[in-house]
Amino acid sequence: MVLDPALLVSSTLGRGAGTSATAMVLPVDNRTEAQKLRSLVENGVAKRFDLRAWSDKGCAQATAVERLEVLLEQVRPDVAKLIVLEELEGTSEEDSDALVYGEIDMHEFMTELLDKYGGTSAEGGGGGDGTGRCFVDLGSGTGKAVMAAGLCRHFSHVWGIELLPCTSAIAELLIEDYVRDVLPGARPASDPLLSCAVERGDFFQPEVSSRWTRADFVFCNCVTWDQDTVDALSAAAERMRPGAIFVTVLCPLSSDKFELVDEAELKFSWGFVEALVHRRMTDDAAALGAMLGDSMSRMRGDDDMEHDG
Repeated sequence: MVLDPALLVSSTLGRGAGTSATAMVLPVDNRTEAQKLRSLVENGVAKRFDLRAWSDKGCAQATAVERLEVLLEQVRPDVAKLIVLEELEGTSEEDSDALVYGEIDMHEFMTELLDKYGGTSAEGGGGGDGTGRCFVDLGSGTGKAVMAAGLCRHFSHVWGIELLPCTSAIAELLIEDYVRDVLPGARPASDPLLSCAVERGDFFQPEVSSRWTRADFVFCNCVTWDQDTVDALSAAAERMRPGAIFVTVLCPLSSDKFELVDEAELKFSWGFVEALVHRRMTDDAAALGAMLGDSMSRMRGDDDMEHDG
């Protein structure tokens, strides 16, 4: 590495008489986050992998998870984040926290969430129509969680819905490669994945929400959402069938029709965050829970009045 002498500035550090050191002072980096990420991409962060060529070089026995990891190397989190930043640049959503991009750690997502809770079927059986359990990712980005769920034996259908055109288009291309290069041999012939897709859309729209609320397992990375948006999501989720699982990130659902059954600290592309596992209760159980909650609140209120008296 060759340093520009202009970047080296001598300074005397106050460690005692006669003691001096040379400190390197770098210029202030005034680039935007998108410009910084673009520099990373140009320097190899987005290096593309040829999965077929890799498999032909003595790696034909690689596991499905290993094949998926290699497939996803071509769209690493920083690359996807850059694409999102560039698409939003100059729009009203440019500074919106709700559209901050982040990704799951695939291994922890599979072991701590999918393997533990994916075997739960909502009332009426998997998918509600007898065709098998359904996994849905709301805000699916480049489709990483959807493809991970497709390797999980619990699900027959995996589906993602993504608002941004750029990331949904990437996900569609990746899933084509996933179906061709990753899925073959990944699951027993007696337990195949029947459908796998990511599409562009707004999951708050009635025609879309009427579909995802039939799922057995829903995941939503809502870590940066405001309370109004979480409330809207919670209201829509109430249409899910009893027994269905809904996992959010950091922000709990604000509906008394769901019970919190687990909290798991998972690794994401920005660090460790709590994933909250909710289960949809029956309406009768939810009503009973709400009644008991009201009774407890009144009892606490009576106790407070007695102490004040």
